Amino acid sequence: MRFTRGALTAVALACLVGFGATACFGPVGESAGGGAQSVVFANTGGTLAEIFKANAYADLAADGVSVAEESPNNEAKLTAMVQAGNPTWDVFYATPYTAMGKCDTLFEKIDYSRVDTAGLDRSQMSECGVPVINSSFLLVYNTAKYGANPPTSWADFYDTAKFPGNRGIMNYAKDAGMETALLADGVPGDRLYPMDYDRAFAKLDGIRSSLRFYDTGAQQTQALQSGEVDMMLAWPGRAYDAMKSGAPLAVAWNQPLRYFDVVTIVKGAPHREQAYQLINSLIGRKNQEAIANRLPYGPANTAAAASSDPQIAEFVDGPQSRGTTVVRDNAWWAANLDEATRRWTGWVNR
Repeated sequence: MRFTRGALTAVALACLVGFGATACFGPVGESAGGGAQSVVFANTGGTLAEIFKANAYADLAADGVSVAEESPNNEAKLTAMVQAGNPTWDVFYATPYTAMGKCDTLFEKIDYSRVDTAGLDRSQMSECGVPVINSSFLLVYNTAKYGANPPTSWADFYDTAKFPGNRGIMNYAKDAGMETALLADGVPGDRLYPMDYDRAFAKLDGIRSSLRFYDTGAQQTQALQSGEVDMMLAWPGRAYDAMKSGAPLAVAWNQPLRYFDVVTIVKGAPHREQAYQLINSLIGRKNQEAIANRLPYGPANTAAAASSDPQIAEFVDGPQSRGTTVVRDNAWWAANLDEATRRWTGWVNR
């Protein structure tokens, strides 16, 4: 159940009266000195952050809470500041398995009595992560390049003889390169885990000379816009941005890999009360519908309506995947992220 603004203020005032100023975070919207409270949100930036600013942050500003942003949401930086005992970030945009694997280490356990969970999928809620968007990794290709003979599967993505051209892929183990390699090699979608690293890298070896690696979503969009790559294992939001800018793109709707993102509270966050306020604004109906109407992401909150824009629908998993959607095993990723990252980095740098 979500606390009301008045209730939160009353709780904070009661803390101040009963336990002294150091025992609580202070009244909502005001610091001990009477100024505006702030909360720092480390996220991916881009259009998604613009939507957050126009909706979730604007609502918090009306309550006297300002949001400062930092991007990209670098986990190495987060780890360093938490280990030093002096985090400057409060809320961190993360993958569900990072939230699970680093729970109570990099992230605080969520007090769900402070979160409005109505409309959230409980299977996506974890001890340290609150779902914020739903999406899928997609095979996106250049329609001008492939014309009447486009790629239709991950097997085609890994077939440079039949489908010549450069491929784009994010330089992170977590971004489905190994999983798509296994799917292309004939592994059924429900038998990907535990992952066979050797088999995955053997398949990736076959397209190594055609691969272009990227570190940020902005680089994805630029590569698709410029024609630097002819197909990509893409984030739908970044591919959609490229198409909106004129890139001739389409999606091969065959075994998209479903994923969702979460928001977390940084371990030792200095503005924890405001962090909960921010999370509630991010998952609230207004912000969730704004995301769905601007980007090809499904709302995490079922109270929010999906977009009716057909151009957005081109990048949102639905009937067009014909029941082929692959669901990632987040528990496996939480337990194996460090090893998978070590293996991936070793392959990329060899």
